[in-house]
Amino acid sequence: MTLFVAPRPLFATISGVEHPVKLRRNAKAKKMILRVDGLSGEIKLTAPNHVSLGKLQKFLDENNAWLLTERAKISARPPIADGAEVPYCGQTYFIRFSDQPPRGVRVVDGEIHVGGPADQAPARLMRWLKAQAKERLGEDAAYFAEMLDVSFKRVSIGDMKSRWGSCSSSGTLRFNWRLVMAEPRVRRYVAAHEVAHVLEMNHSAQFWNHVERCIPGYRTERKWLKAHGQGLMQLNFSPS
Repeated sequence: MTLFVAPRPLFATISGVEHPVKLRRNAKAKKMILRVDGLSGEIKLTAPNHVSLGKLQKFLDENNAWLLTERAKISARPPIADGAEVPYCGQTYFIRFSDQPPRGVRVVDGEIHVGGPADQAPARLMRWLKAQAKERLGEDAAYFAEMLDVSFKRVSIGDMKSRWGSCSSSGTLRFNWRLVMAEPRVRRYVAAHEVAHVLEMNHSAQFWNHVERCIPGYRTERKWLKAHGQGLMQLNFSPS
């Protein structure tokens, strides 16, 4: 009888505390790549198949100082509070927590007013932004579906850690709600991207031709996301 032996888990020791490391093997990888998730703080390591666990652990130990710095950046990220600046549809707005009823959210003269108890205001603001995202992305997706003569099942909104959108084989389009904070042209690019996947579940030349039909010059929007998207991902809507 052959016993299965699970691989030894990897840990990074930071300030005397062990943190689990998510390992991803990639046959095409030429070197080890270490990163820290900008939202969760999860430590991720991509490595070639042939690198031993011993060498991976040594690599982690040699990068302890870097890991400490990167995780400190996340811990220091302040939550959204009264008076903070938050982007919405590509424009910057001051946030005002009234701490007074009613509990609605209103956009007034360059400010977003959030009513109700201040300790619940960040979560209320996030729910409002999610609702706005679903409405606008739903309209965007319907527009591009008509342009490409396709149909999809539904639109859903999520808070993915590193993705802006996805398209399932069943026709569900899923978008990151934080897109509503980006400029409309960027949000619309992601909508077009996922609608194009209804026709092509890949990133072939034909797929990009569909995207180009929807968003001529889409590479500008794609570059914007790569340059500024992480900033949207890192905005903290947790109560202070």
